[in-house]
Amino acid sequence: MKTNNEKQTHEPNELTNNADKVSCQANIFQADISERKNNMNITLRDRISKLFNQNRLVISIEMFLVVGLHLLELKDFPAILFSFPLGWISLGLRKLGWRGVGLQRPSSWLRTLGLGALIGVAYQLISIWLIDPLLVQLVGEPFDASQFARIPGSIPNLVIWILIGWLIGGFLEEMVLRGYMISRFADLFGDNRPGWTVGVLISSMLFAIGHINMGIASVVETFIFALVFAGLYIAAGRKLWLPIIAHGFYNSMFFILLYLGYKMPWFIF
Repeated sequence: MKTNNEKQTHEPNELTNNADKVSCQANIFQADISERKNNMNITLRDRISKLFNQNRLVISIEMFLVVGLHLLELKDFPAILFSFPLGWISLGLRKLGWRGVGLQRPSSWLRTLGLGALIGVAYQLISIWLIDPLLVQLVGEPFDASQFARIPGSIPNLVIWILIGWLIGGFLEEMVLRGYMISRFADLFGDNRPGWTVGVLISSMLFAIGHINMGIASVVETFIFALVFAGLYIAAGRKLWLPIIAHGFYNSMFFILLYLGYKMPWFIF
């Protein structure tokens, strides 16, 4: 038979144990609710990612918008300023980001910078001395370079155009037209050689259309340029830094030659 003291001691212990059980069950319940919420969020994100990665209708609508934006460049519409955020959103929804299409740190910055500078400068010189005069002979009209008329002898204008050449040409055009657009067309037409070939051709045509304000010769020249730089992007292992740097130096070389007063009879200023 229990004494009163034993009963009094035992009752608080039971109350404490019951309180601990209730608290433990409440914690388990809250943890279960949190886990379910997290699972619901993850599932929703995964569904969106899967939808934008695999659904051909979604991809088709997306690329229809991109093509439509760049066709508006026939009316001097700045398509790259709109297709860049569109590509950014698409890559984010697909959990890729720009790293997923090649904006990754190169194994050697020095080598990439040196090779990019060499390719960009060399290709610009080949264009000026060989490709451009041949195209002018073929199409029968010169390049319209009137937008660059203020560069010769003007350091401020030179600096402005070099910055534009790197920001718009080097970064945005390579990231959108090579990194995002080629791979996205490959998602639509097949992640294989034919699919990537279609992606290269369509993105190159859209890139060329963006230079129609400089004349037909410029459209043909930039289409050739786009094919070369798409090949450079693929040859670099679908990495973007090499074509970005090469494109930046390509543009810079042209502007520097203009500043120095280099005569290009196949250009109208």
